[in-house]
Amino acid sequence: MESIWTKTCRMPAFPSLTAGMDVDVAVIGGGMAGILTAYLLKDSGLSVAVFEKDKIGRGATAFTTAKITSQHGRIYTDLIKYLGREKARQYAATQQKAISCYKKIAEQEHISCCLEETSSYLYSTVDAEQLKKEEESAVTLGLPASFTRQTELPFPVTGAVRFEHQAQFHPLRFLRAVASQLTVYEHAEALKIHGHRIDIRSGKDIHTVRAGQIVIATHFPLLNIPGFYFLRQHQELSYLLALDRAAHLTGMYYCCDPGGYTFRSFGRYTLFGGLGHRSGKLCPGDSYRRLWHHARRMYPRAAVAAHWSNEDPMPHDRVPFIGPYSIWMPHLYVATGFQKWGMTGAMTAALSLSDHILGRSDGHYSIYSPQRLSVRSGLGPFLTDVGHTTVHLLLQKPFVPYGKKNHIEKGFGPTCTHLGCTLSYNPADHTWDCPCHGSRFTEDGTPLTGPARRPLKE
Repeated sequence: MESIWTKTCRMPAFPSLTAGMDVDVAVIGGGMAGILTAYLLKDSGLSVAVFEKDKIGRGATAFTTAKITSQHGRIYTDLIKYLGREKARQYAATQQKAISCYKKIAEQEHISCCLEETSSYLYSTVDAEQLKKEEESAVTLGLPASFTRQTELPFPVTGAVRFEHQAQFHPLRFLRAVASQLTVYEHAEALKIHGHRIDIRSGKDIHTVRAGQIVIATHFPLLNIPGFYFLRQHQELSYLLALDRAAHLTGMYYCCDPGGYTFRSFGRYTLFGGLGHRSGKLCPGDSYRRLWHHARRMYPRAAVAAHWSNEDPMPHDRVPFIGPYSIWMPHLYVATGFQKWGMTGAMTAALSLSDHILGRSDGHYSIYSPQRLSVRSGLGPFLTDVGHTTVHLLLQKPFVPYGKKNHIEKGFGPTCTHLGCTLSYNPADHTWDCPCHGSRFTEDGTPLTGPARRPLKE
């Protein structure tokens, strides 16, 4: 699977790990969050190294829509309601700061990554009143929001909330420039963390890395215990097409209606996405074909230049987990749960974690604390996740024995190597997906995304 970003950017190769080493800070994960964290620490006087099990930028960063925005769906009304105005203001301010930091780094480092300032729109074709409430909430939090009924979309809308001074860019070109200044090891998989030691597999060898501080920035956390992040979030898939010969858009668009679409342009291409669903949910037919069917109605002359999917961890209370992994491991940090807003989430994580590590944390990022407990906003989604896990871990298994052709044809297949849930087949990407915690495997059983790390049994 190739995105428009992987097709238009050749990433450099970094060396593999050939011996054990000692560093002040070890960053596990070579996506945007991990690379940015290492970048913000590089001039601190600390020795920092990034360890990536595959190649940098080949995870979620390669398959994002690459919107740099504080407009995260209809979120601010809910944050005020469930977490209070001060926490909501903190979320808004830190996301806005992330946007300005991307602009600052691109300018300082003279990075050619197609970064341009633009407006981001949250639109609806059904209900304008909920958008007016969201606009009011955003304005009270200091965000550059305004209500409008004018958009560039090829269909009428009931309204939209416009966030000004947002941005979009080419994520891999940005990542390539930043990573070139860092110590990075590729094909270096973290197998086990015990205290300040990390066992790293590189080829057939296993080396020990000793680190004063360890950052886990692997999209989905490596360790089940402590933290229990697999119980505090689920994962969702969404699908994207890069359309050639479609109308150019100057803004970025995201729909708050169920089954709505996302739009943005990149050069000659228009990125069109939607049909999101929980990972592992059985979906009829090929999602790309269904998405293309909708695209042709809006852009009859368009052609598909690339198609891809992306998976996003979704915390129950809609706020990422950024900070110390657990109270029992103060030297270990985590960054996960960015929902569908990984670019601002990654920068927010890098800013927060670098402050923690350098001892200058002042509470501005306390809303993201992994030790928080959000009962009001998180209980409902938690119970829903428990129901999904129960069905696929306990009830589905007796009826789906592995290797039975008739069951596989129905879309059910082998057992996930994470915690044993029955996998579902995704006909769009030809993968086995876990409905419990979102692990994905190729048809031959190779792990694609976590939390599962071991291949499927033959």
